[in-house]
Amino acid sequence: MILDCNYLALNNPDDIMPYRTEKSGLLEFENPEVYYGYPSSKYPLVNIPYQLYDYDQNSLPPGFYQVVLAPNRKMLHLVESNKIKASIPVAHLVEEAVNEEEEREKLKKKEKLEKKYRKRPRKRPMDTSYLEEQADMEASIIDTKDNYYILKYKNGRIQATGYILK
Repeated sequence: MILDCNYLALNNPDDIMPYRTEKSGLLEFENPEVYYGYPSSKYPLVNIPYQLYDYDQNSLPPGFYQVVLAPNRKMLHLVESNKIKASIPVAHLVEEAVNEEEEREKLKKKEKLEKKYRKRPRKRPMDTSYLEEQADMEASIIDTKDNYYILKYKNGRIQATGYILK
């Protein structure tokens, strides 16, 4: 009787191998991807060099945090590892109106590029609109030497300011 080693290795690898074999990589249910996390490229980062405290003397250590404006635009969240570490009420909010002419021009330009490179998609230049969005966002914290810090947030057409008591 002739044994086919490939047959045995595929059906029961422990019969041939002197050690246990495992499938490499992650299984589908072990995927560590965060589905509901904030995309890192859409929110500005702030470096907070101060130890911040709340009324209950809970502290926020110095470090880098994403600054995220809540959907209702009443709170600024300091986010670390897709977890909200602190929430600061918005004291001042400025939202610029959308210029319809600029939006139409952008759409026309995009449609023109799509039409031009429809037959040759590999020749199409790379889309760098996400880089423009990243260049138009910033966050900073200012120590006022009074009783509070000022947290400033800017992302596109939205600017918000929050105050943190010392």
